[in-house]
Amino acid sequence: MEAHQGWAGELRPEEIAVTRKWLARRGIEVGEPSRSLAIRVGPRLSRMVPGRLWWLVGAVVVSTLLGGAYEFLVARGEGASDGVSLYFICASLQTALWASYLHRERALGPLPVMDRRSGRPPARKILGGWYIASLAITFGGAAALAAAIHLTSPAKAYAWTWLGALCWPALCCAVILVVTLRRPVQAEDTASAAVDTELRVLDCQAAAPGFYGAIVLFDVATGDSAPAGFTGWLIAYAVLALGTTALGLRHHYHRPALPPGDYGIPVRRPLDLAQ
Repeated sequence: MEAHQGWAGELRPEEIAVTRKWLARRGIEVGEPSRSLAIRVGPRLSRMVPGRLWWLVGAVVVSTLLGGAYEFLVARGEGASDGVSLYFICASLQTALWASYLHRERALGPLPVMDRRSGRPPARKILGGWYIASLAITFGGAAALAAAIHLTSPAKAYAWTWLGALCWPALCCAVILVVTLRRPVQAEDTASAAVDTELRVLDCQAAAPGFYGAIVLFDVATGDSAPAGFTGWLIAYAVLALGTTALGLRHHYHRPALPPGDYGIPVRRPLDLAQ
């Protein structure tokens, strides 16, 4: 497989190398991965791919505009959440990073698509219980806490500005998950179908909801907008959101090895070379 770093339609050496390493971690050793697998794995694990910088720059611009508009129009009064802009910045960068490797994948060429009757794996299998719990805690828990703060304390501005800002990460996570879980199976055999499933898991990790729960600690640590009576609840919320996300990532990291199959050119052993 030739790799021309300057060509948009050709794989870069780093993309081929990270694909080979990823396969090795999953129990498959190849001398050179197949092009179709490198197209899918390489952009996701490479430190930099063509066009990614522009996606990230665009995310910074969009998040700055959205965050500034939200703070000016909605969260401009006293008592508003101090970490509003962080929600817009982090969610926009997260989505741009995910979009950049999908864009790179498409730029490298068409991929085989299995018959649509070959059903996608169920969402529960892809996400896992800990990940679903982190989603529920991060967004559902925030809604419950915001309602409690609004109803039982004078910090009403904090409650609705915090929850309103969290809507942007919720939307970004929803886009990543819906696109990932509903896309067709891009595979041509059992081996590439197994890789497709693993890449769905990897893509869902791009929407790590628990990190948004941690942003509330910024309000607790740096400002007086967070209601003092709810400090313990807010810290517990952040710990639970981060903890379930970390457990979900750990579970995904220790997934079983890939099944035997054709993943590329096999490793040539010394005995093979002697023959």
